[in-house]
Amino acid sequence: MKRFLSLFLVAMAFSSCQEDVKFNNPGFQALKDDVFWRANDARAYVDATTLKLRIEALTAYEIITLNTSSANVGPYILGTTNINNSATYSSNFNDIPLEYATIAVPGPVGDVSLANGGTGYSSGTSVATTGGMGSGLTINTIANASGVITSVSLSSRGSGYLAGDLVTVAGGNVNCKVRVTNVQNSNGEIIITEYDAVNYTISGTFKFNAANSNGSPFGGSILNFQHGEFYKIPIYP
Repeated sequence: MKRFLSLFLVAMAFSSCQEDVKFNNPGFQALKDDVFWRANDARAYVDATTLKLRIEALTAYEIITLNTSSANVGPYILGTTNINNSATYSSNFNDIPLEYATIAVPGPVGDVSLANGGTGYSSGTSVATTGGMGSGLTINTIANASGVITSVSLSSRGSGYLAGDLVTVAGGNVNCKVRVTNVQNSNGEIIITEYDAVNYTISGTFKFNAANSNGSPFGGSILNFQHGEFYKIPIYP
């Protein structure tokens, strides 16, 4: 009974925190490696010339920074070759510095995009690819009646690839190209849901995997944030 009551109280506290962020006060929260994390303070900055956005969320010993190429409403993909869209995390507990970032690191493929549909192809599953920094990537393809691939999806992620790698799809006239968007070690998404130009606040959601960027042996190789929300964060000049 005591265990049930404890679980109930924890669930109620978690729910209350979510309600505060969503409906009452400015806030920034997420699950950090499946543990609830909330910032003590969060501020946003928009560059007057480029309109690039930077959000900084802090606790006593930690800071998360979210960067997007614009403050406009919409999704921004992390871990790609576009370094304007990124997330970083740093902490300094007991004088042990840890740093993580959505930087270019080798790993299993996180996502792919079609760069060139090629010619002479037919639809297939687990189709082999060549090229790029890694090996073992296979994809599922959908081709139209003219033999042009119009859609691709992951079948096997392979290993050792880098964001931006351009690979060739086997079959057809061997001229279909697929680009590696990001890898599992370094990826994510920031979605801006509201840019309030009257009250000068910004809201949205985020999630990301960030790679250990300072090589510290005291931290794991990847840090994961899920179910992240930032709500009515004030924008400063």
